[in-house]
Amino acid sequence: MNMETKQNSDANLPDQASIPVSQIDVGERLRTIDPDYAAMIAASMQEEGQRTPIEVRKAGKRFKLIAGGHRLEALKLAQIENAWCVIKKATDEEAELLEIDENLCRRELSELDRATFLARRKEVYEALHPETKHGAAPNGGKDDKLGIFAPSFNEATADKVGLSPRTIARSITRYKHIMPDVREKISSTWLADSGVQLDALAKETPDMQRQIAEAVLQWPDIKSVAEVVRQLKNQPKKAPLSTYDKLVALWNKADQATKLRFHDFLSPALELEDVA
Repeated sequence: MNMETKQNSDANLPDQASIPVSQIDVGERLRTIDPDYAAMIAASMQEEGQRTPIEVRKAGKRFKLIAGGHRLEALKLAQIENAWCVIKKATDEEAELLEIDENLCRRELSELDRATFLARRKEVYEALHPETKHGAAPNGGKDDKLGIFAPSFNEATADKVGLSPRTIARSITRYKHIMPDVREKISSTWLADSGVQLDALAKETPDMQRQIAEAVLQWPDIKSVAEVVRQLKNQPKKAPLSTYDKLVALWNKADQATKLRFHDFLSPALELEDVA
């Protein structure tokens, strides 16, 4: 795409432009670049060119990346000098929200990455819409400056990224209850991909979380937080429940109507055995 990139002011900037890669600054990102994924995109770009634009915003005489970190890295690997860009006007917080939303819509996110993005999205959203913060208004609130009704974080996020409010709340709880250094240590392990196991980790004390994180790196074949804890504490392994024990446990949990149905089911078989 051949479009002019040199402009006198933000007002004159085109919506899209071909911008030298060397003029685009990345800055700090919530998600680190996966070199293998970037290399795969670079190989595709060498054959077919850049098919999807990256998003940037003007920052003085240069540009700052909003979304498309892997695509930008791929352009560098493929030694493509110019990037096809969509130029947006956004504050720092608005730009970060755009970056987060693009990542949240990606399927390859781990459960830990998703929790990290959702937790940060909550912080940024409530900074942009303080009237919705700390439950001031359960369903949102009115911005006194703009006179616009802002939906609550859960409502706005569910609508934006297609996740249920319950899933959003659970993910943020995981993030808050797992220590920052532990999150960093387990980010590239199997544990980061399992919501159930992250919930189990979040219930442990900070000290035990750190021990679990170290153990996960040392024992990659163990895929259960409970089993890691058992081995760390040198506890004997529980024998599996027998079929009889499982039935008794289910019976004790059942309500009266279910027990009667179970009784009616068993009665004919028991009568036949008595006759025999």
